[in-house]
Amino acid sequence: MAVNKKDQNNKDSRNLGDSLLDSWTNSLNTIHASQKEVENVSIQAIGYQREVWEKLTEDFTRIEQEQKKLVEELRIVGKKNIQTLYGEEAGETFDKWNEHFDEVSLRVQQLTVAPLKETFNLLNQSQDQLQDSIKKGITQQQSLRENFLNQLKSAQKGFVDLVESNTKLALSLYKI
Repeated sequence: MAVNKKDQNNKDSRNLGDSLLDSWTNSLNTIHASQKEVENVSIQAIGYQREVWEKLTEDFTRIEQEQKKLVEELRIVGKKNIQTLYGEEAGETFDKWNEHFDEVSLRVQQLTVAPLKETFNLLNQSQDQLQDSIKKGITQQQSLRENFLNQLKSAQKGFVDLVESNTKLALSLYKI
């Protein structure tokens, strides 16, 4: 009868330990699931933001190219019209005027467009770095969670083993 009671006490201590561990594990799994959701939403948000910056950069580049094409077409048409109306010499004057216009346009681009392009490039690079940092942080968090859970399981097992050995010791003292 004493042996049966001893086995029952060991089972109870194991059940208590398993119950505590299961409770902790379920709580950690719930926290892990919510953190995983936050991680996924964060990565998606960064991805969407990255897409927006890329689209904005592409659109800006496309607008710039279309503007250059339009200016070139206007020059050709304008030169033809000027040469038709006023002769070849007026066409040469028009070309010289366009050279001056190109110089002014280049300076304006250097003052306005070039910094804007560089800003877009920096923003895209920042997005990449932010995304990499977030992914690294997520990986570190996952590793920490796994290590914590393993340590918790190990400590819980140690606790259960300690309870079992103390129970056995206590029961052996009362043996007749």
